[in-house]
Amino acid sequence: MQNKGLKFFIRTYGCQMNDRDSEALAGLLIEKGFKLVGNVFSADVILINTCSVRKHAEQRVLSFLGTLKGLKKQKNRIIGLIGCMAKNRGEELFKKLSYLDLIIAPSNFDRIPYYLEKITKEKIRIIDLEERKREEFFYHSSFRFDSSSAYVVISTGCSNFCSYCIVPFTRGKLRIRDYHDIIEEIKRNVDMGIKKITLLGQNVNDYVFRISKDKVINFVDLLARIEKIEGIEEIDFITSHPKNTTKDLFFLMASSKKIKKHLHLPFQSGSNKILKLMRRGYTKEKYLELVEEYKKIVKGTISTDVIVGFPYEEEEDFLETEELLKRIKFKYAYIFKYSPRPHTEAFSWPDTVPLEEKEKRHALLLDLQRKISLCEKNS
Repeated sequence: MQNKGLKFFIRTYGCQMNDRDSEALAGLLIEKGFKLVGNVFSADVILINTCSVRKHAEQRVLSFLGTLKGLKKQKNRIIGLIGCMAKNRGEELFKKLSYLDLIIAPSNFDRIPYYLEKITKEKIRIIDLEERKREEFFYHSSFRFDSSSAYVVISTGCSNFCSYCIVPFTRGKLRIRDYHDIIEEIKRNVDMGIKKITLLGQNVNDYVFRISKDKVINFVDLLARIEKIEGIEEIDFITSHPKNTTKDLFFLMASSKKIKKHLHLPFQSGSNKILKLMRRGYTKEKYLELVEEYKKIVKGTISTDVIVGFPYEEEEDFLETEELLKRIKFKYAYIFKYSPRPHTEAFSWPDTVPLEEKEKRHALLLDLQRKISLCEKNS
């Protein structure tokens, strides 16, 4: 293979799913004879695994891409834009940035070694934005960035279509991995001495694997099976959606000696008006009831995601969000200013909250959460 010995560098932006994708891709490339390097200047192949959840994430990638144009001139490196931003803006950037050799959507990461060989041999540029399910071998490598813990993907994509979220477009519809494959991957981690795992899914509670016409394995069933794997000491999972988080999950968490007593449960807004516009599928009252059940049954910690400045969010809507933060006292919270994303339902709506007001509300909640987190830490 002409690629044998080629040095590659991966820079990753975004979420834990991107971290795992980069890790699995690195392992696959190493198996094909590539050599991973930590320095972009010594790399023959530069891959940028990207995020499109917010505009700021894309701006960071574009800034980094700008620095690579000069590197391309110094040496004829292969430069690839991969991941969510590739899916979102791939066609535009393929035309605009002639020094990009490869643009690949998340669904097609398993094809990257083949494409790199093709680019090396034929001196061509490749763009692949096809929507498909990855081949299972993508997850088989024993390579890990961290030898103490591991991420394990249980599903990719999402079919919830919250009005603000670009994920169903960039990562595609919900695709479930076979529970046998998930368990085998976890066992391989155990064999490597890894005793802590985190299950990943855009919404882990959407996991339903159909065994037969009358029998399915849901997320709680999957967790129960994983818990029985000898050698596993700690199990975590992200992220849960309030609309289908159940008491069954809480009872399993409470009874387990392995499942971490922590729940990441995004509420996004404390206003029912805004939640309806977001197409979240629950009310503030339902969310509060769920949290109360969790604290009563599991007695664990909880964290969340919040969006401020969503279209039509008025002062009273913001105050409801602020009150919810005060009432629940999350261990930590990721708080974001709303960023209109193409392809989403909300993208066509007027961005009614001025940037100055978004920044004010964002700062207020950040300050509030810092104080809450400090009190929770010291309690």
